[in-house]
Amino acid sequence: MFSWFRKRRRKKLLAQPWPEAWDLHLQRNVRLTWEMTPAETEALKSRVKIFVAEKHWEGCKGLQLNEEIKVTVAAQACLMLLGVDDYYFDNVKTILMYPQAFKRETGDGISQGKSQYRAGEAWQGGPIILSWKDSLRGGRNEDDGHNLVIHEFAHALDGLDGEMGGNVMFNDAAAGEAWLKVVDREYAQLVRAKESGRRTLLDHYGATNKAEFFAVASETFFELPRELSREHEQLFALLQKYYRVDPNQWQRRR
Repeated sequence: MFSWFRKRRRKKLLAQPWPEAWDLHLQRNVRLTWEMTPAETEALKSRVKIFVAEKHWEGCKGLQLNEEIKVTVAAQACLMLLGVDDYYFDNVKTILMYPQAFKRETGDGISQGKSQYRAGEAWQGGPIILSWKDSLRGGRNEDDGHNLVIHEFAHALDGLDGEMGGNVMFNDAAAGEAWLKVVDREYAQLVRAKESGRRTLLDHYGATNKAEFFAVASETFFELPRELSREHEQLFALLQKYYRVDPNQWQRRR
């Protein structure tokens, strides 16, 4: 019953015209959309309409939510959905937006923790938390390999199997087995590079654990596809199979 109601509601949302004012937000804030074909752009817009409407958005620390914030975040997240149909990060109900990096206390609840500032967080079965300042920077800088929105929503995809551990789900067993082998090797290489201080295409933060490795690899896949396909061919091919898009096509049109 719920599935039927949701499909009907989404059909109505898709039938609504795209607000012209939203084009400005895409043009100004989501540069990865600049080289998309008209068909790709329309596919993205349809996903953005549903994403914006279905999520519960909250502004924190005095941030006043507006359409620019919602569309900018939604468009970056929906880049990850261009290869799939009728899925809009349904496991994410709430998005909490802070004006900038927010403070978090670390510790085990017994010993005194330390304060850390974070730009984003993703919780299994919970909200996505984002800094608007960093979300905007990630959208406007399309080729530095860093995108906060893609990073945190990659964690949401990772959590579809019940845990955020970096073992993402493929449609066929062979790809899943290949993913485990390639990630084991690539993750170990990144850990060694971080320990030795050697610079790498993949951000060293990906050496934290395999969940962060997947999130960092996803950022790099969308923002630096040419470099990733050249330096990490098998990893790129598996991410292309997983997301069912080829960001190399966007980069070639620049």
